[in-house]
Amino acid sequence: MYNATLHDNGPPYLIFGEGIVIAMTFFNSFFGMAYITLMPVLAVAILHVGAKGQGLLMGMGGVGALLTTLWLSSRSDVGSKGWLIIGGGVMSGLSVAAFGLTSAFVGSFALALAIMFVMGICNTTYNTSIQSSLQMLVPDHMRGRVMGFYGMTHNITPVGGMLASALADLITAPLAIAAGGLAVAAFAIGPAMTNPAVRNLGALLGQADTAIASGTPRPQPSTADN
Repeated sequence: MYNATLHDNGPPYLIFGEGIVIAMTFFNSFFGMAYITLMPVLAVAILHVGAKGQGLLMGMGGVGALLTTLWLSSRSDVGSKGWLIIGGGVMSGLSVAAFGLTSAFVGSFALALAIMFVMGICNTTYNTSIQSSLQMLVPDHMRGRVMGFYGMTHNITPVGGMLASALADLITAPLAIAAGGLAVAAFAIGPAMTNPAVRNLGALLGQADTAIASGTPRPQPSTADN
């Protein structure tokens, strides 16, 4: 993989060290989105709200996602993208875990609706931040390949659902969902938070934006192997 490289003839551009940010998307799609596959089990057997309740739960997550998208698109600056991605990843994973655990041990439909709303906010915040950062920082000649890998991470969701279904047979569906959420949060707290390229993403984006505004050519990234 490519690494973050400083160029003498221009600002630094981030070619994500070991694909850490794309890996965050993979973890979210594979582990964090498994609740979609198991949602019928939670709606019918755990929360006892049936198909109508399942629709309301999914719709509440969509409302949170829509409002967050509108808010993000209306702002030119949302602060440090690096910490926004890390914080969004942590909160997204924890909200998925909370959804599973509260469904199992509290069984409140109203609480589940509230958590789904928060989940939509957190998931959209960090996924949108990742995608916009990739578009800004990846050199033009690499963008198609990098965004192709990014797109593949979303298509892995059904495979994660299959794994979660197998796990649900062993530890119940709510706990399988919670385990997936904790995996997402752990990856954001661990590898992502300790990676300086992710933490300093806001500064790199600022330099990239300045270079684009001034018409400075993008420097070519180093292609040396790790």
